Amino acid sequence: MYHVLIPVDTDEERVTAQIETLRSLPADPDDLSVTVLHVLEEIDTMPDEGGATFIDDLNESLPEIRDVPDTVSLVEDRLEGDGIEVDRAELVGDAAGGIGQVASDIDADAILLGGRKRSPVGKALFGSVSQQVIIDADRPVIIAD
Repeated sequence: MYHVLIPVDTDEERVTAQIETLRSLPADPDDLSVTVLHVLEEIDTMPDEGGATFIDDLNESLPEIRDVPDTVSLVEDRLEGDGIEVDRAELVGDAAGGIGQVASDIDADAILLGGRKRSPVGKALFGSVSQQVIIDADRPVIIAD
């Protein structure tokens, strides 16, 4: 069984590209399993002394407070329709670090990221989750275009 981690955000076009890229892999759907990951970014503010505990509690309960994006269900529905075994993971924290950690925890064979068009200046100013995942990964990373 070849296990692929697919981190998704809220961009439906990017998610559709990830689905099509997975479908194009030379593997039988019966030999594939997928974990769909959605990372919620932590609330990171400079609270006053008493507010630190509140912020920590809020971050811990983010998955219950915020709805899962429709793109998570989109991936699950389409891949299950293809006969691929799918499960879901959610994480609160840094996206790049979280993707790597979950890939390690589930022993994924590969990570399938959605590509984003950004200029080199944009990457330098705003960073790139994909770039950081590629640099830190200890397993193959596939970028859907």
